[in-house]
Amino acid sequence: MAWPHGLSSPATTGVGAADGRTGRPTRHTARLLRHGLLAALLLFGATAAFQLSTILQDRADGMSRYVRVDAWAVGQLEYELQQFRSRLARHVAGDAQAPWALVAAQLNTVQATLPLLHRSEDYEQFRLFVDVDGTATDVGVALDRVNGLLTGRTGLAGDLATLSQVEAALAAPLIRLRQLMVDVATVRSDLQDGDLANVRWLIGANRWMLLAFGGITAVFILLLMKEALDARRAERIASDSERKSRHIAEHDGLTGLPNRMLFHAHLREAIAGAAASGHDVLLLTLDLDGFRDINDTFGHDFGDSALTAAADRLRQALPADAFLVRLGGDEFAVIRTGSGASESEDALANHLLATFQQPLVCGDRTVQLGTSIGAARFPVDGTDAETVMRAADLALHAAKAAGRACFQPFRIGMMTEVERRQDMQEDLRRAIADGELEVFLQPQIDLASGGCIGAEALLRWRNGDKGWISPGVFIPLAEQTGLILPLGRFVMEAACREAMRWEGAAARATIAVNVSPAQFLYQDIYAEVCEVLEATGLPSHRLELEITEGLLMRDQRAAMAVLKRLEDLGVQLAVDDFGTGYSSLSYLKQFPVQKLKVDQSFVREIEANASDKMIVRTIVTLASGLGLRTIAEGIETPAQSRILGELGCEEGQGYLFARPMPAADFRSWTSTWLAQAGAQPAILALAAG
Repeated sequence: MAWPHGLSSPATTGVGAADGRTGRPTRHTARLLRHGLLAALLLFGATAAFQLSTILQDRADGMSRYVRVDAWAVGQLEYELQQFRSRLARHVAGDAQAPWALVAAQLNTVQATLPLLHRSEDYEQFRLFVDVDGTATDVGVALDRVNGLLTGRTGLAGDLATLSQVEAALAAPLIRLRQLMVDVATVRSDLQDGDLANVRWLIGANRWMLLAFGGITAVFILLLMKEALDARRAERIASDSERKSRHIAEHDGLTGLPNRMLFHAHLREAIAGAAASGHDVLLLTLDLDGFRDINDTFGHDFGDSALTAAADRLRQALPADAFLVRLGGDEFAVIRTGSGASESEDALANHLLATFQQPLVCGDRTVQLGTSIGAARFPVDGTDAETVMRAADLALHAAKAAGRACFQPFRIGMMTEVERRQDMQEDLRRAIADGELEVFLQPQIDLASGGCIGAEALLRWRNGDKGWISPGVFIPLAEQTGLILPLGRFVMEAACREAMRWEGAAARATIAVNVSPAQFLYQDIYAEVCEVLEATGLPSHRLELEITEGLLMRDQRAAMAVLKRLEDLGVQLAVDDFGTGYSSLSYLKQFPVQKLKVDQSFVREIEANASDKMIVRTIVTLASGLGLRTIAEGIETPAQSRILGELGCEEGQGYLFARPMPAADFRSWTSTWLAQAGAQPAILALAAG
């Protein structure tokens, strides 16, 4: 359809395309442009004011002449509008003498008459004093509105609503036209001398104002120039700060190496480039062996020094085209692209392994750190960054499982192993709900009297399809997946409930439960112990918690606070696998522990290995001096039991006495054991049935 007079089609209007560029330079350019436009507007305003002064002077000279004005154009326009109103009203009333074509023709006549106001020479010289243009504009707007109401219509017979809208649209313009006729009918032939003097005074004042305006404009332009210079200086400072912030975000604060975020971006970019050029991308992932023990033993500050030294050694050992990254913790990665990636990964990995055979110097100490390395290659082991990274991680896990300080390239079978672990993880989740888990008990013996003084609770899993699954398989999996938390709670509660079934003298027997680092660090172990003791009714002194020395050293202050609360509760505390880590013996004086558990690695060869015997003697002597009891695990022969007793070890457990067994079997075994050993059942009596 045709658009009404004075309106434009939406297609003719447009919005400038947004600048897609982002960043500080674009904002600075926009600010400078804005300031430039403002200065231009000020200059334009000054020029316009000067022109106004000139026009006023001309008009003042002409105002002394008498001028008659012909008001025909205004009157004609007013007449045609009245004719249009009349014919439209008659048409709406159904007058056959006022057909729609006549109404439309009259509207066209009105529109044709309107430009006469703009072309009148008589009005031209009075435009500064009589609002001809304003009136013409109002009339034009009203006609546009009427045109919009009538466009596309073929008649308005009986349409009083539209007639009312047209009348409302034309009412104000008609009043303006009548007023304009009065204003332009005649102009006084002789202006008063005072009026003329006032006009000339205004002209003079206007010129002084222009001078002041020009001065202000000049000052403003100078201020804009200063602001632009300041903005440019601030932009340079912000740009430097942005570069520093980006570097901090993309690099490790400790070693200065690129971090995981930059690693992923670089790996994706390298693979995209290699896919286009046909080259390989080699990815190595490295994990420092033994770092956690060093961190636990010597503290986090020393651990940071060791990480920095390891990163420096990797930098020196790698070729120039290698991209070295710290992924986090003690894990690093190396990316090689181009011709370097085509070289054998075995050679580079073996070179790195050899590099770490030399101890690291950290301040005034030297430490031995090894590294396990996994490798994957694009496009052989994966066609995208995520797949290649996953393949390298699988290879790294295989290297660590193979004994650490070794290298493993990715193999397809590793993916199968991952799937097997995922299946086992799901089976373990179901085992918790389906009751496939059971707590076994292994007796703990007084080596002097032969009496059974308690038992250690050990978790066992019998899968409905796969049978018994070794704790060495599912316990590490539970620790990695977080399932160790519900498993730990299950073992503690089941063990305490079993201990409550013992009667008589058994009220003094202890039940030992292992506490995983995850339980201690990520769960409120104190609250958990309180809940279990309250739920089972077991006296707190009959519960013994076994914790590792590495756990104690990880955060000594936090560990001390938790252990002190457990001691106040009355729970017994034992250090498990004592002597296997980087032991700082001074902590034994600080932590409220009551027992040291000698690791079975020292017991196994104690008959033939003088070093093992010396280590056990040292541990026992140390414990005795601190008022602590000792218990040895892994006793399998009478000779081992005898030697341990001679060295002063008070307690023991192992296959010599009994294997871990179900709770019901444990009760039967206890009665038999006491009878065979000739010991008095003064410590443990079991409930009948």
